Amino acid sequence: MHIQWNHLSSRNMAFRPHTRLMFITSHNLQKRPTRSVSAHSLCQRTQAGHTNRWQLAGALGSDLLGQAQVQRAEEFGDKSADRKIKSADPSALHWHEDATSCPQSPLPRLIHPLSASRRTRLCKDVTWSSKLDTPEEQFYILSRRLTQNAKPDAVLECLGVRWELHCSVLSSSDTLSELYADSKKQRDVQLQERAAVGKDSRVNRSQRERELVYRKWHHSGPFILRLPVKDASINKETLSFALRTLYDPEERPSEWGEAVLSTAALLGMSDLFQKCLKEMLKNISPLTVCSFHQVSCKFKETVLQSACERWLELFLVTKLSCHIKLRDMTFDLLLKTLLSPRLFTSNEYEVLRAVLCWLYLQLNPLRQTLPAHSTVITFFSKETAVFLEQPQGQKYITIFQALRMHGITEWQHLQELQNIRVLPESWLLHILSNHYHTLYSGGDMVLTDFSKQAIRFGMMLDREQECYAQTISIYGFYFLLQAAKMEESDTYSFSIERLRHWDPAVCQSSIVSRPYSMRSDRSVCYHITVQSFASGQWQEHSSGPVNQEFGLCKRRSRSKPFQIEGLSSPILVTFALAFPF
Repeated sequence: MHIQWNHLSSRNMAFRPHTRLMFITSHNLQKRPTRSVSAHSLCQRTQAGHTNRWQLAGALGSDLLGQAQVQRAEEFGDKSADRKIKSADPSALHWHEDATSCPQSPLPRLIHPLSASRRTRLCKDVTWSSKLDTPEEQFYILSRRLTQNAKPDAVLECLGVRWELHCSVLSSSDTLSELYADSKKQRDVQLQERAAVGKDSRVNRSQRERELVYRKWHHSGPFILRLPVKDASINKETLSFALRTLYDPEERPSEWGEAVLSTAALLGMSDLFQKCLKEMLKNISPLTVCSFHQVSCKFKETVLQSACERWLELFLVTKLSCHIKLRDMTFDLLLKTLLSPRLFTSNEYEVLRAVLCWLYLQLNPLRQTLPAHSTVITFFSKETAVFLEQPQGQKYITIFQALRMHGITEWQHLQELQNIRVLPESWLLHILSNHYHTLYSGGDMVLTDFSKQAIRFGMMLDREQECYAQTISIYGFYFLLQAAKMEESDTYSFSIERLRHWDPAVCQSSIVSRPYSMRSDRSVCYHITVQSFASGQWQEHSSGPVNQEFGLCKRRSRSKPFQIEGLSSPILVTFALAFPF
């Protein structure tokens, strides 16, 4: 807004200091060049507040009255905006933007350090206002409200902020209680030393009076507590939350995790530490499992560590492999999960896909999105040298040795293994030759350890599914894996049935592309594992290794049903099969 003088009108007016008759023109977007600061800029005046007062644009350090008026005018604008927000005025947001976008005065501003907090407290009842407060303001508002503006007993200097605390809440923090006791003891020693100096006859009367005044002021002031922070995960947000819980235990952070746990450990707040652990145990997900496991190792919390590892055994292949947080999984944790006999997967090929995706993310740490499987295959196929034979890839050999690649029997998947330049030629030759000899011998597999060599097939049952069936093919033999709920009860039955290759349950396309065996009897060693969530934890039910001869006749084609009571969804079922001699 441009202000233009009317010299004709000003001649007929009586002279009044700091007052002129002005006309506001519509040249808002036009700026005239200033000839000199002393001539033109001093003739321009800006409005101070919502009154008819005007002030010069030049900075006058001695204009204390003008500065106070500016401060009161700004506070009036904030209060007006607060009133509009509280009354649900639809133009409140627009008014707030106008109030904050006004040009700042060039005069020096005298602002009380708590003015921002005091203005924020006016709109504390607005649901989104707390998100706009700084951590310091959130703590100040809560502590002042619950203590009814009582004077602080101690001031904690931490992370560059002074946190005013009261003696009544320090008992919940071992660290703060210790710092408070040490500071109080140190002050008592200083007062005793100064009292001894005051009794010395060589000290004159005036100096003794000054010492007395100093002791009186020093004794009434709050204690200063200094707490250094060496843990990089601790920030102002978590420190403010931890201190707020001293006043209100019902406070909740924006996120439970390492920062809250580290802050609770630093302040010696055992209740908050245990509460954080419980919340983390309830919130294990693909987004948090890797970070939670690292925190559990950091603080040696075996309960949280076991819970994270148990979750990975169940959902590494089905959930985490579809999330970008897979890249945060450490080498040792992945290896331990792959070697676990309770690892759940739909088939062995899906485990290989998860490992290849994890390896791709390790080699491309800057990638922020989960790659498609075709992208991973292309990345490893364009290499000229075998990855595991290179110095960079030798440390990943144990990861691929933990895979059951002899269970990958589909032709398309075997072709993919040959295309990617990851496995050495000797490994591929061993896998293909074992397949050939097993087919040639009628399905007989060389077994040394059933728990590590059995081929796994998995299925997941939800609440709506009362019956689930899956057809599989191993070395020319076809089986139907079944899981069914028994009527209206919570009992489930699991079984394996051998199928003829012309059975309607067998897909016609698989008959053409897959081999089939004419062998009438087939000795099978199988193991059924059922895992379900009940009573707040995952429970495991196992049939143990069972040996049975499966024939083609109806009487000998089905296994004995494995029934379990008291199951609740989700239910994860794993069928592990092997063909011994």
